[in-house]
Amino acid sequence: MRWIYTLAFLFCTTAACYTQEVPNSDQLVQLKLVQEEKTIEPGRPFWIAIHLSVADNWHSYWKNPGDAGMATSIELTLPDGYVSSPIVWPTPERFNTDSMVGFGYEGDITFLAQIMPPSTVSATSPTITATVNWLVCSDTACVPGQSEASKELTIQNGVPEIDPDHISLFTDARAHVPNKLYNVKAFHEDKDNTIKMQLKLPFSKGTQLLSVDFFPEESSLIDHSNATSFVATTEDDEQQYSIVLKPHPQSENSLSKVLKGIVVALDSKGITHAFDVEADFVKSIITNAPSPESVAIDLGFSEENINLVMAIFLAFIGGIILNLMPCVLPIISFKILSFVKMANQSRRLIFKHGLAFTGGVLTSFWALAGALLILQAYGQSVGWGFQLQEPIFVAILAAVLLILSLSLFGVFELGTSVMSLAGKVQTQDTLKGSFVGGILATALATPCTGPFLGSAIGFAMSAPAIDALVIFTSLGLGMALPYLLLSAFPILLRFVPKPGAWMTVFKELMGFLMLMSVLWLAWVFGAQTNTLSLSILLAAFVAFAFGCWVYGKWGTPIRSRVTRSIGRIFALACFGLGIYAIIISTEPWGVTAVGQEIASGAAHGDWEPYSPQRLAELQKKGVPVLVDFTAKWCLICQVNHLVLTHDDVTSKLNERGVVKMKADWTKRDPIITEELRKQGRSGVPLYLLYGSGEDSPQILPQVLTPEIVLQYVSTI
Repeated sequence: MRWIYTLAFLFCTTAACYTQEVPNSDQLVQLKLVQEEKTIEPGRPFWIAIHLSVADNWHSYWKNPGDAGMATSIELTLPDGYVSSPIVWPTPERFNTDSMVGFGYEGDITFLAQIMPPSTVSATSPTITATVNWLVCSDTACVPGQSEASKELTIQNGVPEIDPDHISLFTDARAHVPNKLYNVKAFHEDKDNTIKMQLKLPFSKGTQLLSVDFFPEESSLIDHSNATSFVATTEDDEQQYSIVLKPHPQSENSLSKVLKGIVVALDSKGITHAFDVEADFVKSIITNAPSPESVAIDLGFSEENINLVMAIFLAFIGGIILNLMPCVLPIISFKILSFVKMANQSRRLIFKHGLAFTGGVLTSFWALAGALLILQAYGQSVGWGFQLQEPIFVAILAAVLLILSLSLFGVFELGTSVMSLAGKVQTQDTLKGSFVGGILATALATPCTGPFLGSAIGFAMSAPAIDALVIFTSLGLGMALPYLLLSAFPILLRFVPKPGAWMTVFKELMGFLMLMSVLWLAWVFGAQTNTLSLSILLAAFVAFAFGCWVYGKWGTPIRSRVTRSIGRIFALACFGLGIYAIIISTEPWGVTAVGQEIASGAAHGDWEPYSPQRLAELQKKGVPVLVDFTAKWCLICQVNHLVLTHDDVTSKLNERGVVKMKADWTKRDPIITEELRKQGRSGVPLYLLYGSGEDSPQILPQVLTPEIVLQYVSTI
C-alpha cells in the first residue's frame, strides 16, 4: 500500500506545482562539503561533513521517509585507497500531513563520514566528491534535486590542525547524532499483535519522560500512524522501559528481521535524548542460539543478558585472567620476586608497595576509560586496545621493554626507582617504583580481551560514564588482586624458594621473555607501517642498546667523576638519537608495508579481507560466512587463528561451503569499529558465523578450540 500513498502524494504535489510558482531546487537547497581538519595525514582518519542548507518552511527526508517522500541519498567518490565509514545520519523529526507520516529534517542538516586514507598517498592533491539526491517538500509542493560538491585535500605529515571555521558545524552535527544503545530486546506479542521493545535508557533514577517516539529504518515494519506508548519500570536501581509499537499490516513476513531505528525520548526538563538501537526479535534469537553444549563451553556472556552488576563481576574475573597474558609474565614474576626480597621487611611496608602497585593499575585503567569515553564522545571510532593501533605507542612500548631487558641481563644498572619498573624492588626502593610498575603491567595487559572481558567492556562502552568507570575500576582491582593479597599476606609466598643464586638466573630468563615481547611489538609495528619504518625502529633499538652499554661501562658511580660525566653525556646522546629515530619511524615513506598482503588478508590462503558489501552479497546468495575480527597486537587472536586454520576445522568449513573473512583491526578502521559496535563489542577478538540465508550471526566464544568451532559449524 505504501507505493499507492507515495504515488498519490507525488501526483498531488506535482499538480500543485502547476498551479503555483515553486522555486527550483538550487534556490531551495545549498550543498556544502567541508573537512574538520585543515590537512590530512596518511594513515590517519579524518572527518568530513555534508551540509544541506534547506530553505525555511521546507523539509527533507530521512533514510526511511515514512509513508511518502523520498529518502536523501549520498554517494561519496573517493581517491584510490581511501575508505569511508557509513554515513552518520542525525536524529530525524516526525511530520504529519493529513493521513500520512513522514520522517525527515527541517532547516539545515549535516551528515558526517569518517575517511581513512591509505598509509602511502601517491596523489599530491586528492579530491573527495559528494553527490546528493534529495526531495524537499513544503505544505503544498515537493521539489526533487541533485547537487555535487568537491573538496580538495592537502596532505601534510604531522598531527593535523582543526579548522576553526568549522568547529561549530561539527560540534552541532555530533550533538544531533543519536547515541548507540545496546542490550535491546524485541518481542512480537501474538495475542494483541504488538511489538514490544525492552531497553535500559541511561537516565538517573527518578527521571520522568513526557514522550517516547521510534523511527524505524525499515518502512514496512512499523505502522507509523499509531502512536508509540511506553511503560517505565525500575530493576536493580536502573530505569527500564518497554516501548509498545504496532506492526505494519504488511509486516507479517518481516518479524524475523532485525528491528533497527532511533528512539527519541523527551524528559520533563524539555531535553531530547536520541538513541540508535538494533535488536533481533526474540524468536530469531532462540532459533539461532548455539546448542547447550556450546554454551557450556563458552566462557563469555552475551551483552544482551548482562546488567551493571553482572558487568562489574565479569570485569573483575577478566582482570584476574589478564595476569596470565604472556607479555605480562615478566612484570608479574618480578613483582612476586620483589616480595621475596622484602621478606625481612615489615608487613606494613610490603602492604604499602602492594597498594602502590594497585594504585598504578587503577590509574592506568581510569586514564584508558577516560580516553575511550572522551574520544567516542567526539565521534572517534575507537575501542579496547586503541592505543596499540598507533605505531608511535607500539614503538615506545617496545623501546621501554628493550631497555628493561638489557638491565635484566646486567648490561647496566638502573637507578633504584627506575629498577622497580621491572619489579626489581630492593628494601630501600620507593613506592613510586611500585606505582609505575602497575602502569607498565597495565600497558602490557590491555592488548588482550580475554574471557569475560568482551561482554563487560562492550557493556561499559554503551553505559553512562559513571557506570563505565565503575566497570573499569572493577577490572583494575581484579588485575591487581593477586599482588594485593601477596602484600597483605606474605605467608602465601612460603612455596617460593628462599633468596639465593636462583634469583639471578630467574631474572635473566625473564629478560628473554621480555625480548620476546619486544619482537612481538616490532612485528606489530611492521604490520602498521612499512619496511623502511621498521628498519629505522631497529636502528633506534641499536642506539638505545649502545647507550645502555656505555652507561653500564662508564656512567656508574664506581668510575671517576670525569669519566662518569662523559659516559652519561654519551649515553644521553645515544638515547636522544634513539628517540629521534622512533619519531621519524612513524613517517609515511612511500614503500611497501611489511607483510602488506598478510595485513590485508590476501596471503592467508583462502581468507578474504572483510568487506560489508561482500558479506551482504554472500548473505543474499545464501552462502555461509565466518568472519574473524582480529589484530596483530591481540595475542589471544593469534592463538585462536591457529585453531581456525587447523586441518580439521578447515576441512569442515570447506565441506559446508563457508567463506572465511578476516577483519584486521591492527590499524584504525572505522568500518570494522562500527561492525564491532553493532555486535555490542568494543574490541577484538570476535567471531561471527552466518548460516545459510540467516541475517543474524552466531557469536563464537572468545577462546576457541577445534571442537568448539566444529560444533558451531555443524549447526549451519
